[in-house]
Amino acid sequence: MARAFRKSRSFSIDLTADASMIAVDLLKVLKSRYDYKALSAITGIPVSTLTRYITGKTAPRSSKAERLLKNLLENINLAALISESAEHNGDVDLAAVMLNPNMLKIIGAHVLEEFSGMKITAILPLDVLSVPLASYLSTAISRTMYLLSSEPVTADGHSIPVIFREAGRGAAKAYWLLVRRSCKNDSVLAISAQTPDPYLFNALVEVLAENGVALGGFFSVTAEEEKLRKLRIPPGVKRSYIVLA
Repeated sequence: MARAFRKSRSFSIDLTADASMIAVDLLKVLKSRYDYKALSAITGIPVSTLTRYITGKTAPRSSKAERLLKNLLENINLAALISESAEHNGDVDLAAVMLNPNMLKIIGAHVLEEFSGMKITAILPLDVLSVPLASYLSTAISRTMYLLSSEPVTADGHSIPVIFREAGRGAAKAYWLLVRRSCKNDSVLAISAQTPDPYLFNALVEVLAENGVALGGFFSVTAEEEKLRKLRIPPGVKRSYIVLA
């Protein structure tokens, strides 16, 4: 079960509280791919110590846990892991990555490290495949989760229409943004499995701003440079991707 991270009054993401738990989770996930000798080479930690961590006999604490977590994230070739997990008969199947609980732990730890120290009050998945990751992050750091849906989820006025034109032309299309009642001054981390449709994304950013919600960060597991150039991400907003095409 995910534990709540320590929260500051600014709602900045703080990894220090549960770095130990996350680091051990990652070690257990990686143990299914690497032997102890390889893990020792990656982390710089003796095999005997890693064995105690993975078997639960002991756990890294405080600054040692933070260093281990940072070391793991810096030395894991996450793009290669994703590509390997997503490859299916020569095709790319992102569902195999985004619905895999072990991969979610690794990607989730990467996202939390990337946006550590930033004010984030809500998590917003931008596509169906990013919902499990957004749910994991929302639970892990005790943040509200927004929802973007092709149909209104509630009838009480909390679903805000996001109107756009596909490919910038043709008939208007509407999505619905489900937010909490008091969303003003929220700072949202948008999560996507792949680059969102630029016209939908740009309309969404406008709707967020109209309702007093800031885009605090944007993360996509995979990203296409051509589509990225069309996204109107406000200046100063941090963006992060793992696999860039």
